[in-house]
Amino acid sequence: MISNRQHLAAGTLIGDQYRIVKLIGQGGMARVYLATDQQNGGSVAIKIMKAELSNDQEFIKRFDTEARAASSLDHPNIVKVLDHGQDGELRYIVQELVEGQTLKALIDHRGPLPWTVAVPLTIQIGLALEHAHRHGVVHRDIKPHNILLTEDMVAKVTDFGIARAVNTNTITLTSGITLGSVHYFSPEQARGSIVSEKSDIYSLGIMLYEMITGQVPFDGETSVAIAIKHLQEMPPLPSTINHNIPPGLDNIIQKCIQKSPDNRYTDVRQLVDELDAFMIDPDGIYGVLIHNYDGEAGTSAIGLKRFDPNYEKIRDIEKAIVNRRRSRQRDVVIVVTIILLSLVFLTSIGVWTYQKLSESMARPTQNEITIDNYIGRKITEVKPLLESADIPYKIVYQSSDTVDRNIVINLSPPAGTTIKMGGTTVLHVYVSAGQEKYILDNYSGWTYEKAKATIESLNLGFVVLRSLEPSDDFKVGTIIKTIPEQGAEIRYGDTITLVVCGGKATVIVPNLAGKSLREVRELFSNELHLIVGTLTNMHVDLVTGEPVEVDEKNRVVIKQGVAPGTEVMYQTTIPLTYGTREDYYYFLNPTPTPTPEPSPTPTPEPTPEPSPTPTPTPTPDPTPTPDPTPTPTPTPPSPGFDAD
Repeated sequence: MISNRQHLAAGTLIGDQYRIVKLIGQGGMARVYLATDQQNGGSVAIKIMKAELSNDQEFIKRFDTEARAASSLDHPNIVKVLDHGQDGELRYIVQELVEGQTLKALIDHRGPLPWTVAVPLTIQIGLALEHAHRHGVVHRDIKPHNILLTEDMVAKVTDFGIARAVNTNTITLTSGITLGSVHYFSPEQARGSIVSEKSDIYSLGIMLYEMITGQVPFDGETSVAIAIKHLQEMPPLPSTINHNIPPGLDNIIQKCIQKSPDNRYTDVRQLVDELDAFMIDPDGIYGVLIHNYDGEAGTSAIGLKRFDPNYEKIRDIEKAIVNRRRSRQRDVVIVVTIILLSLVFLTSIGVWTYQKLSESMARPTQNEITIDNYIGRKITEVKPLLESADIPYKIVYQSSDTVDRNIVINLSPPAGTTIKMGGTTVLHVYVSAGQEKYILDNYSGWTYEKAKATIESLNLGFVVLRSLEPSDDFKVGTIIKTIPEQGAEIRYGDTITLVVCGGKATVIVPNLAGKSLREVRELFSNELHLIVGTLTNMHVDLVTGEPVEVDEKNRVVIKQGVAPGTEVMYQTTIPLTYGTREDYYYFLNPTPTPTPEPSPTPTPEPTPEPSPTPTPTPTPDPTPTPDPTPTPTPTPPSPGFDAD
């Protein structure tokens, strides 16, 4: 039994199966460790609730909710939950290990993403949410921090810690306020109302806004101020911040973040379909709204329905967020310290301090700095200024038909913004690359890692993506071609896709019977490039004959939809039938059905010998009558087995 310590040492065994390797991350509720599954040797991520929350029933409920909600979902764009449980005082969730970074980290590092990158990512996240909604789960905390990106730019949604079933009450804090992240949560969450799937659509729209502009649409000094903006304001159109955004995408985002859920997309599928259409025809008309205000219908591209905010509930949100982040002991110390310092401050400083504070209100503190306006200046002049001011910055090149090369054309955050010195804010300095174009080199045969490093070392703002394609002519992991093709003229900041050989075009399906379903998934993903298709459960209750679900970790493949030895195309879907290990052994060696044994076929009575012919009057040498051929006794049938 393991006690709930602050940190787990390498080598600690969790649940008699998962051995801790190292700490790889942490959030407000849990720490995440890299671990090894002792059953198959694979690497997993194991999330363990923090010790200080182990007695908090609300957080225990959230943790258990995440385990239940995520384990019920199986989608390529959702981080797979493999196992969950409790070991002594430790509550843990075992997830697939995703190699990559969060979407938030990408935005912080890269700044605004090209809409040609942001929209496909949003489509992937939308498909994940559609799957969750179809299974009755609303995420309620969609934000870039909860989106993991693989090296292939596959988005995976994680952290269902405050998800809820659609047909149950919302999970709330003790004050009755709905949880969520204030920069991304919906107006109905700010009001403390019951949320629906459309709350996730709102948060997805907010996140898409941040992806293409590099900044959240609503910000403020306190959570209350931000919540009020969610309730009352509509943000500037993204295209007013990033001029490369088509109007159609403006309208799609505006429809996602309408204050009234009724004015948003009907469901995530409708949003995904419109984003798909936008990618095909960016100049089309999208995001059309049909409003119903007090019975009056109308249609527009953007709209706003005002709601009166419940300020008491908003303040409760602020209180709940702050209180949850502090331990009770720390609260007592902080409150006492503040009171004492306040008394000293008021009695000893008085009017003089008030005047000094009034003067300092107009200028940044010693720990803050205001960003100067560097637009129009050469980057060679700006870099020393930023470095001397100790401002973290990143240079992003953008093509421009009107501004000379190496001239600063934009800043994010904008000039005049006050930031904390030594904080996490990174100043993105957008520099003109002029009208010059770059001739794309030939990277055929290179490894993906080498080509990516070479392209990024050019420091021309290129976005490098990877896609897999089968090939018999290239080694696995090497580049087949680029999109655009080699020799193409591309502008600084464009996207380059490296098409990498993922294996041969065909593969021989092996015998999968007897392997664990986990083992098959890894084999398909890492070596065979096949897809697990429809799963059929053949485990039944011996008394009722009804199907009984088998835990993921205990599932064993019994039959496969494509026969072993069959040559199939890369990415072929293989249906599988699974059960328990006992089901598998029974399938190989079935026991005769326990029904009354069949009565043995009765041995037919022997044909009676013919009555002796009376001795005839002797005649010369009569021909003797031959003996009758005895009828053979039938052999009883041996017990047979049903064929598959």
